[in-house]
Amino acid sequence: MVKVYGLTGCGPCEVAKLFLEQKGVEFEFVDIGEDAQGLRKVRELVGGLSAGVVLEVDGKSEAILGVSIPRLERWYREHVEP
Repeated sequence: MVKVYGLTGCGPCEVAKLFLEQKGVEFEFVDIGEDAQGLRKVRELVGGLSAGVVLEVDGKSEAILGVSIPRLERWYREHVEP
């Protein structure tokens, strides 16, 4: 299960969620506007709120800044694809 940490309505977050849906990847969206622990995680990894998203698989979190399909594809190959 992938966790997507971001803000509701955030463009990069929506791109990441659509990407995962198209890949058939089950995910949980953590809205950091409503989840203090998620907000702390994003601030630790990114340093603040930015145009990016934090993706987590098996307890390993990675910040994706400047979300793009090639970056998401690379993340997917490294962390999800068998």
